[in-house]
Amino acid sequence: MQYQEVSQKVYYSNKEYVPIGEIAHSLIAFESLIKQAPEVLEALFPDLTIINVEVFIKELRSDSIWEDLVIKLIFGNQQRFDECIDNVRQKLGIEKIMENHPNFLSAVLIAMILAGGAYYLGKSSAPDNKEAKETIEANNNTIIQIGAGMVDMTADEFTSIVISAIKDKEKLAKNSLNVVKPAKLDPNATISFNDDPNLKITSASIKAMPEYKSVSEQEEELVEDFHDVRLELRAIDLDSTKHGWAVVAPSLYKKRVKLQLDPTIKPSDLKNKLSTNGNITVVWGFDKKGNRIPKIIFLREIIN
Repeated sequence: MQYQEVSQKVYYSNKEYVPIGEIAHSLIAFESLIKQAPEVLEALFPDLTIINVEVFIKELRSDSIWEDLVIKLIFGNQQRFDECIDNVRQKLGIEKIMENHPNFLSAVLIAMILAGGAYYLGKSSAPDNKEAKETIEANNNTIIQIGAGMVDMTADEFTSIVISAIKDKEKLAKNSLNVVKPAKLDPNATISFNDDPNLKITSASIKAMPEYKSVSEQEEELVEDFHDVRLELRAIDLDSTKHGWAVVAPSLYKKRVKLQLDPTIKPSDLKNKLSTNGNITVVWGFDKKGNRIPKIIFLREIIN
């Protein structure tokens, strides 16, 4: 079995002690995120085939948090390993891969963490989320420039590969938010890699990262009011205010959604109408991919 070991030194600059449980959860999330990295590496280098990843702790210190990890990328037999090294050598040059591959992997991992945070925030259209997402993406632009420069790619090419290569983006988001969680205990904390000040998750990005919540936890909170929304009637039931109704609200969602009428609205008020405007309450849910979708719309008031 042939493998390549890559060291990753990760430093959280917290000034106060961090509970051991927070560190443990963060390490588990980081291991899980690292195990998603081969999807990105194989997309960056099509000749590369990584059959497994193992992560080991070489050293862990509690003054702030200092994690010295060894990542073992397992390639399989000697022939596959030699072919991989030859192909990557042709792309990068042997000097670059020998001197920079720890920092290159750092750039990939940081880009994944920041992309995961941006993805999670992008699932909601809340104004605060938009600003936080822009903060994280600004940090990621710097990291992407560094990573792209190491492999002679444009920033757009590197970004496209990193984002598209990850198959389970909900898992990436969960891992990313849990990796940075210990740093959120200190408003000024940063997370840096391999003693390189350029390979860093900034304190602004850490503040912008939300707490991860499962789909069930999010569903409990996602009830939202909207005013003067256009509704296209797709199904009606003049004998009921709760059943048999469906609408499309184009500004919110392109598919039909179950509609329920407020007790103050008579079904006959919508008779012979193809559309109407109204004040509504939306109960949001999530589809199998983790995307937020409206589950039911309550029509509170018709606006003529």
